[in-house]
Formats: sequence, C-alpha cells, structure tokens
Amino acid sequence: MKSTFNPKLLLKTWIAFYIVVYSFPSPFHYIPYLNELVLKYFVAIRDEFTILIGKKLLGQTDFEKPQMNGSGDTSYNYVELLSFPIIALILTILVLVIFRKKPWVTKLFSWSLIYARYYVGLILISYGVSKFMIGQFPSPGIYSLEQTFGESSPMGLAWRFFGYSDTYKIFMGLSEVTAGLLLLFRRTTVLGAMMAIAVTTNIVLVNFSFDVPVKLMSSHLLFFSILILLPSAKVLMDFFIFQKPTRLLTPGINWKTKTQRKLWLAGKLFFAGLLPILMITGHFMSQSFMRKKANEWEGAYTFSQNNFPDSTGVYWTNIMIDQNRLDVKTSGKNSHYYTIEDVNEKGEIFFVRRGKQEDPYLLKIHKNPEGEYQLLVTMGDTKMDITTTRKLKSDYLLMQRGFNWVNEYPFNR
Repeated sequence: MKSTFNPKLLLKTWIAFYIVVYSFPSPFHYIPYLNELVLKYFVAIRDEFTILIGKKLLGQTDFEKPQMNGSGDTSYNYVELLSFPIIALILTILVLVIFRKKPWVTKLFSWSLIYARYYVGLILISYGVSKFMIGQFPSPGIYSLEQTFGESSPMGLAWRFFGYSDTYKIFMGLSEVTAGLLLLFRRTTVLGAMMAIAVTTNIVLVNFSFDVPVKLMSSHLLFFSILILLPSAKVLMDFFIFQKPTRLLTPGINWKTKTQRKLWLAGKLFFAGLLPILMITGHFMSQSFMRKKANEWEGAYTFSQNNFPDSTGVYWTNIMIDQNRLDVKTSGKNSHYYTIEDVNEKGEIFFVRRGKQEDPYLLKIHKNPEGEYQLLVTMGDTKMDITTTRKLKSDYLLMQRGFNWVNEYPFNR
C-alpha cells in the first residue's frame, strides 16, 4: 500500500497555522464588536494553553499572563514560542487527518501568506505613521538633554538618537508606510515584501543591538516578510542572478460564487482601504492628547545660593521643568519626580508627588534684575527660597548646532 504521507504539505500547513496562531486576532479585532463577541474567546483559549505549558511542562507553578506594559519580550512571550508551534502542530494534524482529501487543504499555506501580508502591512503602516508625529520617537526634552550618556539605557540612547532628527524620522516613517501599503495589494506584493524585508531587518538589528523589548515581534515581522517573498524567490533568482528571461506571476484567488467574490471585495475594501485611512486619521487625532501644554518656565534650574535642606535632610541641587514634569536632583544623588498640575500667569506652578494628592505643592518663579531666578518652594510645612540660574533648550549645543553644508573640520563632541 502506497503511503500518502507528504512531509512538504505537513511543513507548509504547520507554518500556515503558526502564522495564524501568532498573528490572531489582528487585524480582525479592528472590526467593530467582533472582538467582544467572538475573537476574545479564541485568544483566551490560546492564552490558557500557554499558561498550561508554563505550569505543567516548564514547572512554573505561579506562571500567569502579565498585564500589558509595553514589553513584548516578557517570559510569557518566550513561552509562547513553545506553545504556539504546539498549537499549530495540533491543528495541522487534525486538519490533515480529518480533511486530507479536501482540495482546500493544499491552499492553506497560500491563504496564510495573504493573512501575513495584511498583518505585516498594517503594523508597518501604524508604526510608520507614528514617526511623523509625537509618539514613538519624541524630540529631546530638558530631562533627556540633562541626562548623560552614562545614565542612559541602550534603548533610551537609541530613542534619543532617532528622536533628534525629524528628517530621519520622516524617512523611516515613509519607508514603513510604503512597504505596508504595497503589501496590501496583490500586484505589488513582491515589491512590498522586498521593502518590508529591508525595513524589518533594520528594525530587528536596532532592537537586538539596543535591547529594545520588541525583539520577538519584530523578528516575526521579518520572518513573515521572507515567507511572503518565498514563492517568488525562484523567479527573482532567475532575473537578478542568472539573468534569465522570466515572468513574475501573482495569481489571485478564484472564488466559485458571486457571494464569495462580494465578501472578498468587502474585506479588501475594509482592510486595504478603510482601515489604513482610519489608522492614519486616528494617529492624527491622538496628537491633541499627546501634545502637552507648553510651559513657559521650562528649563534646567541650577542652584547658586540659599539652598536649604528638604524634609529628608539633603540639599536640592537642580530642578528640571519639562512640560508637565518636574524633576528634582538632590545632594544625595537622588531624583524626585513630580507631576505639574497647573501653571498660571504669575509664575506659580502647582505640582504633586502622586496623582491623588489633595493639596498640591507650590513653586513660585521670579526673574531677578541680575538675570537669575528666585524660586519659592512650599511643600507642606517646608519652605525654600532658592536663587538659581536657568538653562533653556536653545542653550544646549545639541539644539544649537543644526545642519551645516560646509564643515572645514569635523565637529564631533
């Protein structure tokens, strides 16, 4: 009896299900109400399986899914690297055993690449748009200008490097948005995949080189981009390497019924048309919330005299005011962080240590005729009268230097 086992089909089906298991429910969670009605239950099952793997297979008895905190490289995410392939393998075996004679089984890999196109494309568009505005890479503020390289984390160093140049941020944003948009359309898939590979390779290298905790997700974006390009690899090799006459084919899906074609067109209009527009519009609308109120008293205030100890017995040495943030440096080399709640025209700044603080502290700022600044601080029973000098953002060399066409000598400090 001839064996029907097909290792190539097994591998391709396993990869197809892994793409789905990893990417799900994006981008379907953008469809109104679908996440609450259906998708969240599938995600819950996937999460419970990951927790089961962590507890039973890895022996982590207190293993739980952490709250979202901006990191995609938690221990939970690394356990997903084990649980997701297992889930994909279980689904693969079930499908190949139960539906092995169905013709659509051989098309699962091709369909999963379409899903991967939209997953990678929409993520690149979202990240790309954020680089045009206040978001991923903010420009240097007083706090970061005062911070030394030695006190920066590798990620903080990279973020300040990227945030300094609006021109470079626009270049990165255009590259990501262009690659993402090209991936959303069948005829431009190959060009989009090549651009996406270039863009995501750079992202992966930055994340690994500067310890940015999105290593796993960015690596998957690169992996999926390579998979999307894989069916066209032979044609590209023939054209670029062997210089053979060839033709690039990007076949679509042959739907059998009019209803299927209409549903596909509706999905195409939503995911490749309406959704990118909504994402871009949403980013622009969010700027009104992310753009903090300008503070005319921004700057780094260094104390020159009349510095009295605070309630802890140490001396204040420096105050940094950066939009709605107030940071205090002390002689004990400690930092205290406060939130500015209000600033009025009299130079009175009301700030709190914690969000629920009932009676805010008060900082009054007055400029002396000599050009120095008098700071009157009231923190409960503690009062301080401090004479300081002030350094503005425009006083820093980094903000003064700018771009120069002609450099007789390298200016590298």
